[in-house]
Amino acid sequence: MAQARGGLRPAGFDHVDVKVRNLAAARRFFEDGLGMEVIGEGEDHVFLIMGDQVLGLRRSSRGRANDGVDHLALRVPRAQGVLPLLRRKGLPLIGTKRREGSYSWFVRGPEGLKVELIHRPRPHRH
Repeated sequence: MAQARGGLRPAGFDHVDVKVRNLAAARRFFEDGLGMEVIGEGEDHVFLIMGDQVLGLRRSSRGRANDGVDHLALRVPRAQGVLPLLRRKGLPLIGTKRREGSYSWFVRGPEGLKVELIHRPRPHRH
């Protein structure tokens, strides 16, 4: 791992945890809708894996949805076939965005969480 000024330089995300009110519905969205694999679970949490990164879903203790999360961006390996797959899975498309070097599809996830599926062939150009 390379070092940045003043300390360590992270190599990437290990995991992101999202608080949800309805753990079962959130799990169905990511497992059945987006094809993630459950790698661990407990009474108040579920861990799913995509590639080598983990998404944690945790039951919100306050009964609030998405405490502090604006959206979750998940990289997809290719653009071709994304829209038909979303339609086939019944995932509600709420927008698209084309930028130089990338294309995004936005879907409404559990409890209003905005989920971005992004195809970015050169991930170091943002």
